[in-house]
Amino acid sequence: MAMASKGRQRLSVLLCGLSGTTCAVLMTAFVLFYGAPYNPMWWWVMAAILAAATLLPLCLVPAIEWVMAGYRGDRNG
Repeated sequence: MAMASKGRQRLSVLLCGLSGTTCAVLMTAFVLFYGAPYNPMWWWVMAAILAAATLLPLCLVPAIEWVMAGYRGDRNG
């Protein structure tokens, strides 16, 4: 299996980091404003949402690389 390029790794870290951090900050603000959830199961739901918000941007990496390659091709050709 080939190693991912440094650019792909950086893009993945950037997208996942921004998405996960934004979600965590918004969840924290929500809990501080409205208070803790009344049902303890909501903590698990919030954890699942945070995990999804952190990992799902990985699906966007190939699409963003494709667009970037198109821009490079337009600039060089």
